Amino acid sequence: PSDDSTGNRGSNRKSQFLAGIPTSKFRHLKCTTLHKSTHIVNIRNLNLSLYGECDGFHANPDRIAVPLSTSGGQLAVFEVSQPGRLPDTGLPTLQNGATVMDFCWDPFNTHRLAVAADATINIWNIPEGGLTETLTEPEFCLRGHDEKIYCMKFHPTASNILASASYDMSVRIWDLSAQEQVLKLRGHTDQIFSLAWSRGGQYLATVCKDGSIRIYNPRDSTRPVREGDGPEGGRGARLVWACDGKCLAVTGFGKTSLQTISVFNAEDLSIPLTTVDIAQSPTILVPYYDDDSRVLFLTGKGDSQIFSYEVSTEAPYLIELASTSFNSPHQGVSFLPKKVCNVKDVEFARGYQLYKTTLEPLSFTVPRVKMEYFQDDLFPDTRACWEAAMTAQEWLDGGNKVQRTVSLRPADMKLLSEAPKEAPAPKKYQSYNPETYKTDEQKKEELMRAMDSKLELKGDPLPQDLCEGVDDDEWDD
Repeated sequence: PSDDSTGNRGSNRKSQFLAGIPTSKFRHLKCTTLHKSTHIVNIRNLNLSLYGECDGFHANPDRIAVPLSTSGGQLAVFEVSQPGRLPDTGLPTLQNGATVMDFCWDPFNTHRLAVAADATINIWNIPEGGLTETLTEPEFCLRGHDEKIYCMKFHPTASNILASASYDMSVRIWDLSAQEQVLKLRGHTDQIFSLAWSRGGQYLATVCKDGSIRIYNPRDSTRPVREGDGPEGGRGARLVWACDGKCLAVTGFGKTSLQTISVFNAEDLSIPLTTVDIAQSPTILVPYYDDDSRVLFLTGKGDSQIFSYEVSTEAPYLIELASTSFNSPHQGVSFLPKKVCNVKDVEFARGYQLYKTTLEPLSFTVPRVKMEYFQDDLFPDTRACWEAAMTAQEWLDGGNKVQRTVSLRPADMKLLSEAPKEAPAPKKYQSYNPETYKTDEQKKEELMRAMDSKLELKGDPLPQDLCEGVDDDEWDD
C-alpha cells in the first residue's frame, strides 16, 4: 500500500492547517501489509456477488469466515494460526443449504458464527483447531422472519443477544441462550440497509431505503424514538455510532454516484452536522470506527483505497487523515479487536484484507520518534469488548452494564508522558564562544547603530530645509 499524499487531499490538509482547523495525532497514519508468511493464499471459488448489505467477509482474532460461490450456501472458515497455501481441493466448509445473505462472529466467542440463509439464522460452533470436515447441521436455527434477512449484528455488551433486519421490514432481536425471538421493532416502510448498536447497547440505529435514519430504544418501545433524513436514493447506505454515542456516521450516495459520509448528532437527526464527498464510485462505503482513536475507516467492495477520518463532536466534525492506496481492488476489509494490536510498533488498528484468492493482514500505525516508550497519548485504557458485561436476561431486564477497561501498556515499557525532557539539539555548524557571543538584544542594538551610521543621521539639516523659498509677488508671474 501507499499513502495518498497528492492532489486535492494534500492541499486540503495544508489549507486546513493554515486556516487553524484542528488537526489529528493520527493524520500521518500508515497502513502496512504484513509479511507474506502471515497470508492465506490459494482461496478458490470466492463468492463475488454477495448482496449489498453484506460486508463481504468477517474476521476475529482466531479465525476468518469467507463466502464461497459453490452451491448450498457454503462458507469457508480459516484459522489465523494456520497461514499459508490452501489445498486445491477438499476444503471443509459450512453448508447452510440456502443462499448466504449475511454472517457475523459472536464478539464474546470466537467459535460461534451466525449465518443468515434466506429467512433463517443458522448458529454454528467451529471446533477447536478449525474445520476438519464439512458441517451440514448447525448447532441450532432461529426462525421468525417472513422474508430474506439483510443484515445482522451481535449486541456489544450483552451475551447471546442478536439483532437481524429482513425484507419483511422488521428488525427482530433474539436471545440465543433461549433460542427464541424476544423483541420485534417496527416503523420501516422499505428495505433496511444497515443497523448498528450503540457502544453501550442501549440503542439500535437503522438506515433505510425510504431515506430515513431511525434510533430505537428496543426495551422501551417497538417504535423509533428519533427519526431523520438519511442519504438520498436506494443504492445503499451504512451507519456506525461514534464519539461515545453522541454521533452517527452515515455513508451513502449523493444525487450522482458520488460516495458521501455524513455526521449526525444522535440527539437531533433533522440535519447532518457535516457531509463530505469522498469519491465517484458505485460501491457503498463500509465504515469501521475505532472508539479509542475516534478514527473512521471507509472502503468498499471493489475499491483499491481506504479513506480515513477522525470524527469529532466539534466543527469541522470530520478531520481528514492520510488515505491508503493499493495496487489492485479488494473485496473488503475486516478489523480486529484492540487487544491484537502491537503497541510497541505504535499499531492502533489491525485487520484483514480479502482479495480474490488471498487474505492479507493489515497494520495501521502512527510514526513516532520515541518508540521505546508506551504512547499513552494514543492508547487510552480500552474497553474489553471481547468480554460480555452481562447476560441476555440482565439486558432484557433493563441492565446497562459496560465492560471493564484495560491498559494496553506492556509491563516493560515506560509512559511517554513520563519520559525525561531532552535539551534542544545544537544547530548544525553552530558553536559557542563566550568572548564573541551576543544576545539577541545586543545584535539588534548593533544593527540599529549600523543603520544610523549608514544613513548618517547626525542631526544635520535635510537638503530641502536649505532651499530658498519663493516670494509672494513671484506667484503672480
